Amino acid sequence: MSAEAEPALRAVIEGVERAGPSLRARPPDRIAARLAEAWARIADPERHLGRLARERLPGQTGLSLEMVAWALQATFDGLPEALAEAARRMAAPPGLRAAPHRLGALVLAGNVFTACVQPLSMALLAQTPVVAKASSRDDGLPRLFAAALAEVDPELAAACAVVTFPGEASGLTDVLLARASVVSAYGSDATLRALRERLGPGATLIPHGHGLGLGFASARALDDDLEGVARRFARDVAAYDQRGCMSPHAILVEGEARAEPFGRALAAALDDLERELPRGALPRDAGPAQIQWRGVAATRGPLFEGRASAVAVELEPAAIRPSPGYRNALVRPVGSVDGVTVAADALGAHLKTLGVAGPLDAVLTRLPPSVACRVCRAGEMQRPDLLSLADGRLPWDGLRRWNQIG
Repeated sequence: MSAEAEPALRAVIEGVERAGPSLRARPPDRIAARLAEAWARIADPERHLGRLARERLPGQTGLSLEMVAWALQATFDGLPEALAEAARRMAAPPGLRAAPHRLGALVLAGNVFTACVQPLSMALLAQTPVVAKASSRDDGLPRLFAAALAEVDPELAAACAVVTFPGEASGLTDVLLARASVVSAYGSDATLRALRERLGPGATLIPHGHGLGLGFASARALDDDLEGVARRFARDVAAYDQRGCMSPHAILVEGEARAEPFGRALAAALDDLERELPRGALPRDAGPAQIQWRGVAATRGPLFEGRASAVAVELEPAAIRPSPGYRNALVRPVGSVDGVTVAADALGAHLKTLGVAGPLDAVLTRLPPSVACRVCRAGEMQRPDLLSLADGRLPWDGLRRWNQIG
């Protein structure tokens, strides 16, 4: 770490803090409109920043161009309306007045490049100036957003800065955390524990730890349209190359006799999807984990391997074996929908999203108290909207504080 790094970071933080009064004077609905304009510049492939996104992000994220384009479309579809709705929901109730945080810090991970859209938007909608510490592996989209906001509204852009430095630069992390009154952080459970220990007195931590997704296919859904269910879950597995906390690692199938046919159909669907949304290059350090995972799978049941994916069918009851990602999925039978309860309880707080082919209510009523997650239809696991829950919380929880009048 250079001698100039800490003073430079302090200068960035102080500049963002100075923009706080101007940000707090703006009504959230006007902030929402400007945010929508900024994100739209990245969403549009005909705009300069939209072209830059499609040129730069594949190399930075390790995803294929087709996957990057899909992710941008999935993330930005309906975003202006969602921003406006978020502003309405965040408005002060009668008798209360907002008490925005002095400074927010956002610590991003590098596995899903669009994960910055919700926390950056919510911080500014909550009238909290924010410094985002992006992953040193992938800071592309946060920096494009900062550039877009500067084009749309320089005054608002002054309340948002993006910085990048290695996680091991503990001195820089301490500088950032020392000034923040609220920290929203994405990362491993160990990373979050370390951050919590370094927060200043009275600071709020909004943690987003390690997680994964789980799928469930009912007997009725499979009997009605097995290949259609397989295609929908294949898209959930393929999205972001199965690297996100919403990516399904296992799909539970109601009825043992349906497990192998579904596994074969899922493998075929993933292979077909490779033409539309090709997987990015497999990182060197992911190769050994994939070989080991597939080797164990081959000893436990049928293993269907494709060009860039694999589906393992394991019939014996056991703890769910997380896959190494990169489009390797497990299929396991359960006797009934009650099997979801057992699996979800074992995953606990790590279960972020549950995709369902079948009645959603039948699954919702069986979620154990240890689980607070997003439940959605198969095919939609990797398409949360801006208002989707974040670890069982409303996306602005922890960002909004209030003074009571009277």
